[in-house]
Amino acid sequence: MLKRETFRYETTTSWFSTHLKLHDIPFKWHYHHEYELTLTLYSEGKRYIGNHASSYSSPDLVFIAPWQPHSWEGVPTDSASEIFVILIPQTWFNRQLLSGMEEYRAISQLFSQASPAIQFSAECAKLSEPLFRKITTSNSPLTRLSLLALLFELLIEDKGLKYISERHPLLPYRNQRVEKILNYLDNNFTSPVTLQQVADHAHCSVSAVKRDLATFVGLSFSGYISQLRINKACFLLRTSSLSLSVIASQCGFQTVSYFHRQFNNTVNETPARYRRNNSI
Repeated sequence: MLKRETFRYETTTSWFSTHLKLHDIPFKWHYHHEYELTLTLYSEGKRYIGNHASSYSSPDLVFIAPWQPHSWEGVPTDSASEIFVILIPQTWFNRQLLSGMEEYRAISQLFSQASPAIQFSAECAKLSEPLFRKITTSNSPLTRLSLLALLFELLIEDKGLKYISERHPLLPYRNQRVEKILNYLDNNFTSPVTLQQVADHAHCSVSAVKRDLATFVGLSFSGYISQLRINKACFLLRTSSLSLSVIASQCGFQTVSYFHRQFNNTVNETPARYRRNNSI
């Protein structure tokens, strides 16, 4: 099931990093409000971001936009895989720019096009490994920040990067009203939810809901609900043997034919074919 993750930051830093060693990378479908930069070494398997699924192999370096559901599913090995993760709050780049740090504008512009994700070249991934190792072992916040800047420079210069799936506008800072809107939709998208219900929950007008979704998510009300339903359908197709009619119903689609049409338009393949290619 899709879960939202939260992280506790140290008092001496404004971003988060970690280094994991795992013999098995289990499927863990989750999302969070931070940008995520992940380097995966000595592992191969499937990588899932939103409705996009693809194979990955070492070294794999991807950058994932906030609020995008994602997971890796690695092939178990005798030797340990290594995963380096850097999480950056959504407002981090804006704060640097507002403080006069114009040097961060180039990387901010690159990441603004990262929805749902960017895959960097294998060469860039290899060059990034020493920086990840130093970032996760250094005890000096200032040193870690300097290393992060060097990592950003490496990413900007990568000529072989690829945008995964569709690109949307940068997601700006999310205020409490937008949080209420998104949380309500996350919890109710399988029902025939209406704009008025969302507006009542967020204590705002219908036009405000529509405007916030267009600004903060880059989608219309119906488009965002459809995306949530498709994401859940992808999860169920990958992880269950439920019939297509049951999946359609559990995801909020009124008919199986409508589910087929929406899924094919979004994912560019039928639900049955998606299941055959991506079952876990």
